Amino acid sequence: MDRHDRDVAEQWFRRRGLPAVVRGKPAQLLVRIVPGEVFLLLFLGFAAGLAAILDRNEEELDRLMHGGAFALFALGMLVCFAVLPPLGAWLAAKWVRVRVLDRRGTATAAVVAAFFVVVNPVVDWLTPPYYSLPGGFAVQVGLLVVLLVAAFFGGGSILGWALRAAFRQLGRLGDLTSRALPLLLLFTVFGFFTTELWQVAAELSRHQMWLVVGLFSVIAILFLMSTLSDEVHSLTGTDAVEPEPGKLVGTPFADGAASGAPTVPLRKLERWNLVLVLVLTQILQTLVLSVLTFVFFVVFGMITIKDSVIKAWVTHDPTTGKLFGFEVPAPNELLQVSLFIAAFSALYFAAAAVTDSNYRRSFFDPLVRHMATSLLARDVYLSRLPRKQRDPEVDEISA
Repeated sequence: MDRHDRDVAEQWFRRRGLPAVVRGKPAQLLVRIVPGEVFLLLFLGFAAGLAAILDRNEEELDRLMHGGAFALFALGMLVCFAVLPPLGAWLAAKWVRVRVLDRRGTATAAVVAAFFVVVNPVVDWLTPPYYSLPGGFAVQVGLLVVLLVAAFFGGGSILGWALRAAFRQLGRLGDLTSRALPLLLLFTVFGFFTTELWQVAAELSRHQMWLVVGLFSVIAILFLMSTLSDEVHSLTGTDAVEPEPGKLVGTPFADGAASGAPTVPLRKLERWNLVLVLVLTQILQTLVLSVLTFVFFVVFGMITIKDSVIKAWVTHDPTTGKLFGFEVPAPNELLQVSLFIAAFSALYFAAAAVTDSNYRRSFFDPLVRHMATSLLARDVYLSRLPRKQRDPEVDEISA
């Protein structure tokens, strides 16, 4: 396998979120961190711009917001803040994929790194509230080091894969809505009309409710880590799932799939990489479902529950609802209850997707087959390397 073929094969694993499979020393780290630098430059720049626009007393801000031009400009900045950093990072990632295969782009990446270190501290030094220039340089250099370390250990590959997986999950909204959500509603709708739940939720602050959501999230993640570690072990055991036929067609490993490459035991880093990919996929799937559940109960509550009923349940008038600082046309008490039910539903789905046969067949088994295909490709890839580089005792990875 020549250098170009190896680079293509290794990039295939990185795009599937499996950098630990790749053998050899990390290369072109400056090039690989360009998407992260672009994201942070745009994110910090628009965040500073928004802060400068909105840093006013409440009365002045309300007066300006009633003026069409200022409100439109602020909305435009907010949209740019939300859209441009990920868009810039995505375009930079496309540039990186080409440059990494051609082993080029180091000079450009060095210029981007210098710009990343210099531009934000200088802007902060020249504009109110006039931050320290040396302190700003120290912060940017620290961020640069963090990006380099993350790239060394494959963090960029895993993050990029996770973002692509998140967009793929949005494409599965139909499956989640038609298969998972109705079953969850059987367990949660009647609880939604429980007076005690409304009373407890109404007494909690939004900060406390987020702590409850966080507690459910931690429990779900710990459960997934434990359960999916066993799944990875079974993937490499005697009862391993067979990959889908023809899945390596069109990949760098198509010509080696039929030759029966020998199986090489997984290293610890590879095993944890597989677990992380499985856990992140389940988290993203669960997050999408929890958002659907939250939206459903907010809409359902606005249709079915009058303010007088809420007052009878919580013993005070409904309060104005706010979500992430923005007013929404739903009572705060309804938002609190919907958040709690969405978090509980997420915990239930995270467990059921792995353990319940009905959920598993629809939402987890396809992922297991995806992993089986990656492991088959790994065997082909390692069979083309010198023996000392595929030794499972060698504990190095390439970012």
